[in-house]
Amino acid sequence: MAVDLVWTVLTILAVLSLVPNAASLAQGIRLRAHVRRAMRLAFGAYLPPVVVILPVRGLDEGFDDNVRAILSQAYPRFHILVVADDPAEPAAARAHDLAREFPRIPVTLILSEPAPVPGKVNALRSALSHVSSEDEVVVFADSDIRPPTDWLRQLVQPLADSTVGVATGFRWYLPPRPTFWSLVRAEWNAVSANVLFDPRRAFAWGGSCAVRRDDLVKLSLADRWRNVLSDDLVLTRTVRDAGLKIAYAPAALVPTFDGADRPACLEWCFRQMTMATLYLPIVRRYAVAAFSIFIGSLLFGAGCLAAAWFAGPAYLLPGVLFLAPLPVGILKGSLRRRALFSAAPAVAASWLASEWRSAGAALAVPWVMAVGLLRTRKPTEVRWRGRSYDVTEPNRVRLLESR
Repeated sequence: MAVDLVWTVLTILAVLSLVPNAASLAQGIRLRAHVRRAMRLAFGAYLPPVVVILPVRGLDEGFDDNVRAILSQAYPRFHILVVADDPAEPAAARAHDLAREFPRIPVTLILSEPAPVPGKVNALRSALSHVSSEDEVVVFADSDIRPPTDWLRQLVQPLADSTVGVATGFRWYLPPRPTFWSLVRAEWNAVSANVLFDPRRAFAWGGSCAVRRDDLVKLSLADRWRNVLSDDLVLTRTVRDAGLKIAYAPAALVPTFDGADRPACLEWCFRQMTMATLYLPIVRRYAVAAFSIFIGSLLFGAGCLAAAWFAGPAYLLPGVLFLAPLPVGILKGSLRRRALFSAAPAVAASWLASEWRSAGAALAVPWVMAVGLLRTRKPTEVRWRGRSYDVTEPNRVRLLESR
């Protein structure tokens, strides 16, 4: 009788566990529809004068090709502000040299203002004071993206809607050699795309986003970005506080041609989770709920399969039901990839990983998430591009060490 009761309870729980799996799969299916609707803006004619703010630190692999891609934009009026912390920064000098190949595009080198917390956010703050009254839109870009020629045009289109506070693109990692850990990072990064069309959880990605200059005063970004470590999550929070929307531009998907070994992958993943913990806890809570259900279901499934050896094959039924997240996760990853790639054929053409290798990496993501969620519960220090920061007080970050 006790065994029958245990089996009944487990089977009921297993059936109930199918509900979040069905919801997750439906989210993956809806993503393609969201992309199609958003692509209608891709044919807009909103072409205001743009300034691109490009912070640089270090010569990343492919730096020359990345900067050339930004300079090659098929856009009528734009100029670039290259910002560096150090006057001897080699990346700034190299960007200036590359600009000579594109004499039509004005490029200005700027030195970050002295600040207690140097780094990307301070570079962006410093550049804001150099934005001209003729610049109607400010675009923030990372130096490790390699955008297609229509990226700038696609990125600013959502700003034609006055209720949109920030238009954002997204990054897709394209490792030159699709090793396991490089694919884990790519799949981990792609998981964030699940919420790009969710008004409650959507976020602006700092490597490719645009804001109207008139909204900069309303958002008080120069003040919000003081002594913090995350530019995009603080921007996300600021836009929401102002009652404005975050709009994702699917055609502005940009590739980053970079691989990763295990230490690089884990360091990157844990740093992203730390930033979410510090500046946008709703994202962390969403991740905790989603991956707790996923991992808990798999553990129950493994337990049921083990019980089948001792208590009879009847336990195979709840065991199989509990393991449903495995095929669902693989299928959702494929749906997500196809949805985003449908708006960016150039990125799709450069994706070298096979379906089965991508699936293997996708199955590793929840376990990396689980470890990361445990390690980033109460972060006190972050290492980023040769610097260590004390993040005990997220809005009063202190520099600990710089190399």
